[in-house]
Amino acid sequence: MFDILAVLGRGIQCLDPGSDPTDAASWVSTEDLEVCDKDSAHLSVRVPADDANPYCMIGGGEMNLEAGQILIRRYRPRFVVCAYGGRSDYLKSVGGPSESEVMSKELAKLLATNALHLTRIRSVRDFRLSEIVVWPRERELPVPSNTGQEIRNIFDLALEHRITTVGIVTIGVHIPRAMIYVAKYLSRHGVYKGLSVQVFESEEVLVTADPRNWPRVEALRNSQAFARNWAREADGVRKIIRDVFKDAKPPVVA
Repeated sequence: MFDILAVLGRGIQCLDPGSDPTDAASWVSTEDLEVCDKDSAHLSVRVPADDANPYCMIGGGEMNLEAGQILIRRYRPRFVVCAYGGRSDYLKSVGGPSESEVMSKELAKLLATNALHLTRIRSVRDFRLSEIVVWPRERELPVPSNTGQEIRNIFDLALEHRITTVGIVTIGVHIPRAMIYVAKYLSRHGVYKGLSVQVFESEEVLVTADPRNWPRVEALRNSQAFARNWAREADGVRKIIRDVFKDAKPPVVA
């Protein structure tokens, strides 16, 4: 059991290049695979996934949300957050919404579509329902927006509400990075020492809930995009452990 469920962010994109980038309705979460730019950053407008493209990486925003709604049904946490942090540069550059705004609306729609009726946005009076806490686009921090800061934001929210149990769900290739940050914060910062954290892999949550999801998961894990991402994640984790990680993304070698 946990009182906060955090669905980690994996990027958002516009489907229509002619849509209004300032409107959250113009944006959607990333698919299982996504084509990125040469620095592996998200493209603001979606390009059809192409596993053979050297810039194709693991997205996973949609999968994280699908796993999240399963965990909400199973555990009914008090609070739910999605991509809980400030905007990345690609969103700021076009005046876009926060990833949290977009993913939170998508999650609410998923819950309604599946007739779960377990959540409503910004209601703190009835904790039989989960409150989706949104990080608004106007809220900015003087630090880069990345996985490490997202984990810290989640922990700070837990402390704010005197919560000690936290659940985190993300795509498999992202778990090592998230877990390293969890371990570092719990080890270094006494203010977080009372937190108990459970981490869930989105793929395993989906397969456990419905074995028919296995072909989708197998395709993701066997993709060239997964291999590309894994190599980059391994390098990132090594740097995070050694405290030499920089937020700038290394170029993709085509």
